[in-house]
Amino acid sequence: MENIREEVKEEAEIIRHAGEIPEVAFWNSLHYLTEDPEGPKLKLLPKEEEYLKKAVIERYLLIIERDLTYENKGKSHYRGLERAITNWKRLSTFAEREGFALEPLRKKVLECLQTYLKKLSEKEFFQEKEQLEELAGVLGASFNENQFKES
Repeated sequence: MENIREEVKEEAEIIRHAGEIPEVAFWNSLHYLTEDPEGPKLKLLPKEEEYLKKAVIERYLLIIERDLTYENKGKSHYRGLERAITNWKRLSTFAEREGFALEPLRKKVLECLQTYLKKLSEKEFFQEKEQLEELAGVLGASFNENQFKES
């Protein structure tokens, strides 16, 4: 993105690679950039603040995608469906509060969920059914056991 200062770009990268709660990284970055005695004490332009907020959204989506990637099950970085549910709630709250359109984000997460469901065995499906129903519910989607099963 043009006309975004390097300091802001660097902080956005930190947010994109932050831990499990990117919104905390955002507030830390905002403080560092604008108020911290050791920071650059910038007066951020609206587009720079938006750039940082988009990094928060990107990070949340990466975390959710990680936990809705079937191939990640059993790996140390996989956190499961409960974390996907929690992070969707955090992402949707953040996006709505900050004025970002929720529908494109919801569609992206639904696509990840559909891909995940298609890879589940019948046994896995029934083991995770309650969490799958909850995730579909918080995404505003109806849930049908046969919806994602291959015939």
